[in-house]
Amino acid sequence: MKVGDFVQKRYKYPLMPDILKYGGVVLVMFITGTFLVISYMAKYPSLLSMAFLSFAFGLQHAFDVDHITAIDNITRKMINDGRNTHGVGFSFSLGHSLVVILMAVVTIFFVELSKKLLPGLKSVGSIIGTTFAGVTLIFLAIVNVFIFLNIWKEFKHLDKSAKEVKIEKSKIYLIFEKMLHLINHNWQIVCIGFLFGLGFDTATQIAVLATSAVTTSQGVPWYAVLSFPLLFTSGMCFLDTSDGIFMSTAYSWVFSSPVRKVYYNMILTGLSVLAALFSGMVNLLLAFKLIFKVDNPLISWAEGLNFFHLGIGLVVLFVVLWSVSLFGWYYFGLNKKEKAIH
Repeated sequence: MKVGDFVQKRYKYPLMPDILKYGGVVLVMFITGTFLVISYMAKYPSLLSMAFLSFAFGLQHAFDVDHITAIDNITRKMINDGRNTHGVGFSFSLGHSLVVILMAVVTIFFVELSKKLLPGLKSVGSIIGTTFAGVTLIFLAIVNVFIFLNIWKEFKHLDKSAKEVKIEKSKIYLIFEKMLHLINHNWQIVCIGFLFGLGFDTATQIAVLATSAVTTSQGVPWYAVLSFPLLFTSGMCFLDTSDGIFMSTAYSWVFSSPVRKVYYNMILTGLSVLAALFSGMVNLLLAFKLIFKVDNPLISWAEGLNFFHLGIGLVVLFVVLWSVSLFGWYYFGLNKKEKAIH
């Protein structure tokens, strides 16, 4: 059996059932939120603008660089393990949204109390969420570097059978290989997304909207105000799920062939690893300031970064690199080399 024959069989998961499953959940949340807004919009017109803002916040937050980087690196890691990764983006986004939903519920039912607790919760949550995000992104970057190094060693001998190729693994790699198994299931990704969300940035925004609705329009039913977190979640889950499915489909195609594995990893792994390291270091710098109350030019620079704009830039870079890589795949005749090997 040629090297990569087993790889080709590992990544064949039906796409359409997962699109219908995750897309269906997102659609239900969106329809429910929209129905609640429409039902009470005539009596409370302010609900419409606040609901639109909530949905827009969700769409915008999905483009944050930490979202895109985390989903990309987790997807690459789980595909390398041969697991179904279609739900990575949805699971990460759902976990992140749970923070928003919980904060909105607390705000709705305990308006006065939430006003007092919100600053303290945001302070503690920012330290936990920012530190966890930084450590996790750096960890994922290191893990994916080791995956790439192992792939490079393994597939340097593309013309040899799997029995002929013997790869010597360092002790450091063996340690990281054990750590690779820490993330294996969607529920674990939900937990990661939840911890990422403890920064409370968007949670605070939605809580403010909920507070405004309750305090400025007395008598607004609590379930109508719940449309805000539902619409926020549907917006963020829609883009994060789409991102996850795109990455999963793209990497599944890449990992299905030893030639593609080497070629595309050489081009794309560098970008995803650098993005994870960059985003992780920025988060750690921000956490360092929150914990130790220090400031310097480097931390001020990190504070001034716009994660939304960085996320958009990263998406553009990925699209450009995929396009250039696909062109090079056929232009340099690597597709013919792949057929020759198989």
